[in-house]
Amino acid sequence: MSTKRHTIYVIDTADNGKSYWNRGGVAFENKDGSFTFKLDILPQTKFQLREEKPVATEEAAE
Repeated sequence: MSTKRHTIYVIDTADNGKSYWNRGGVAFENKDGSFTFKLDILPQTKFQLREEKPVATEEAAE
């Protein structure tokens, strides 16, 4: 299914300026180079990150 697993962090900054890193979910790098995100705050939702492909225009076709 996927090749690498990454941890997603939610970073909160307190009034005193100190940062707190909290686990927010995981991301998986897929074999095709895309990523799947599973967030703890949205447990039944998956997100897919893919490289944007150029939009073909009439000028490019000529």
